[in-house]
Amino acid sequence: MPHPEPTGIHRVSDFVDWYVQRTPQAEAAVLGNIRLSYADLAQRVDALARALLAAGVGKGDRVATLATPHPDYLVAFLATASIGAIWVGLNPRYRADELAYVAGDCDPTVLLTRTRIDARDYGAEIGAMRAVAPSLQHVVSLDTPRADVVETLASFVAGGLGVSAAGLAAARAGCGGRDPCLIVYTSGSTGRPKGAMLHHQGIVQVCLAQNRVWPVPRQRVVNCLPINHVGCVVDLSCPTLAAGGCLLFMERFDAAASMELSMRERASLWISVPSVFQMQLALPDFSRYDLSSVELIVWEGAAMPEPIIRRLLELVPAGVATNYSLTESVGAITVVPPTTDVEL
Repeated sequence: MPHPEPTGIHRVSDFVDWYVQRTPQAEAAVLGNIRLSYADLAQRVDALARALLAAGVGKGDRVATLATPHPDYLVAFLATASIGAIWVGLNPRYRADELAYVAGDCDPTVLLTRTRIDARDYGAEIGAMRAVAPSLQHVVSLDTPRADVVETLASFVAGGLGVSAAGLAAARAGCGGRDPCLIVYTSGSTGRPKGAMLHHQGIVQVCLAQNRVWPVPRQRVVNCLPINHVGCVVDLSCPTLAAGGCLLFMERFDAAASMELSMRERASLWISVPSVFQMQLALPDFSRYDLSSVELIVWEGAAMPEPIIRRLLELVPAGVATNYSLTESVGAITVVPPTTDVEL
């Protein structure tokens, strides 16, 4: 049986609390050996939210995160939003000047960051962000401690132990609705990227509407999109939480590995961009992947070639779906429900 639609949701983080009360042991996020239930996710969100409050983060302050698609990103976003602060995702593939530009523009109070990803060390980039963001008071490592540039996540979270449940509840009671919770930097045809400010109410309504139009009761969704993109946060992460589903994180996209993950973890909603579908379908052994768990296929972000649509319909005869959206509009402004009509 599908879950009832969540009600009384004032903050994007409320979706987690809704399912903690109903399905606390259901999986919420998976990455390799990391498997977080809704109860686990809520505990991590609360602990980081307390730490942010203890660090002086208040309503409207910005918290930036430099990370891959990982449960750490999800915790950072939800904790920040839950207390009225505004979260900003940073793409690890940004050049040093791009990271410095965003940091200088949004002026974060806290930076939660990986210090190394693969062969790239971010010590210089962290220093550059500190130099252009005078408000930056805390730089917190999400991985190996780097005493020369950051404090550890464990020590930062420990700083929040003195924040009471009442103090946390008061911060949360003071935010939500049309208060901004997310800034997504988006490029136009000219000039520097601009920060689009998105609010709780808009994201919540988009999630609920998306799940009504694209009903997949037990959502299990692969998320390999960069965390600075609206697709990662608003199109994949939040609707999955709104459905009480599970995010199957993939830190680095690889076509074959993504299909293995979808098969192994029984993904039920296959949603991505056309270029990713094309790479996956081009795998020479694509037919070996058991995708019987997939109930719906959705593409976003660009037009899909008709031959690819027809191939996808062979996998899910009940229909495929798409939409048209803008970062600034929070989500879709035109939506195609599941259909077998390739002309739509």
